[in-house]
Amino acid sequence: MDMKKKSFNELLSIDDADKIIIEMMEKNPDITHSAIAKEIEKSQPAVGARIIKLERKHLLTKQVGFNVKEVDIKVAIVYISTKDVENVVEKIKNCPFINHAFKISGEFNMLCFIAASDLQTIEKLVDLCFRRDPNVINVKTNILIESIHDFVVPIDFTIEKFDGRYCGPGCSLKEDLPRFKFNELKQED
Repeated sequence: MDMKKKSFNELLSIDDADKIIIEMMEKNPDITHSAIAKEIEKSQPAVGARIIKLERKHLLTKQVGFNVKEVDIKVAIVYISTKDVENVVEKIKNCPFINHAFKISGEFNMLCFIAASDLQTIEKLVDLCFRRDPNVINVKTNILIESIHDFVVPIDFTIEKFDGRYCGPGCSLKEDLPRFKFNELKQED
């Protein structure tokens, strides 16, 4: 039985010119259509059309945030083993501290990237969100020391208002607290 491995071109329905466009834009998101057109020997309008096609296929996306490699914000990589992964997903999907979350296979079934201004906040959040959750079996936290490559992480500035009890609007930690406590705090100030 001959099982031929599919190329990226086949898997993604792209050609070599599309690959070059993606690579050039990864290296320099501000590159002009003219510069790309010159490289792939196509017209400027053809490059624009290809970029639109790649965006519609979600092969070119833009993400605004801070570059972990360049900014001194603490980032933790948290592995979570839970009895019910969907329950945890529902709980964390609006958390302003969790920048990326993934369902994974293995001993742990979730992986989260958590950003904060200091390690104490991360530790408090991990304790509140995960360690105290009866649905969570095990939690392993690693602190990112240095990013070798550029890694852009979105940031939600409501994390600055963390009071140690819950993380922000929509936080599922405390049912008895108003869901938009921060808005009320702003009015009280």
